[in-house]
Amino acid sequence: MSDSSDSEDSTYQPTSSSSTDAPPPPCGCAYLQALQGQIRAGSYATTGGDYLEAIFTHREAFFAFPPGHRGCALGFSELARDLEARDQAWRADWDGDSEAAAAFRHEAWVIANAF
Repeated sequence: MSDSSDSEDSTYQPTSSSSTDAPPPPCGCAYLQALQGQIRAGSYATTGGDYLEAIFTHREAFFAFPPGHRGCALGFSELARDLEARDQAWRADWDGDSEAAAAFRHEAWVIANAF
């Protein structure tokens, strides 16, 4: 007898995880994903200290429901990486990028140590 769960699927095509064309999967909660979208679109200014408000807003959500934020340490690290990567094209409203990146990396460390 042949059980269908024992048979191999000959149409399976493994996907390459080394593709550089596709962006990495989103990490973090929906709030961090929205911030990441703004940073990647170039519409997130750091000179006014908005990144501090983002950190504190996220902390409120994190403390309200910690299990919903397990991937947020990685999400904050990605935000920092994205800010560091956009230094190639300087703009006046991006003057605080290095401070924001450092703050996001610190917040990633805080969240990672909370679990």
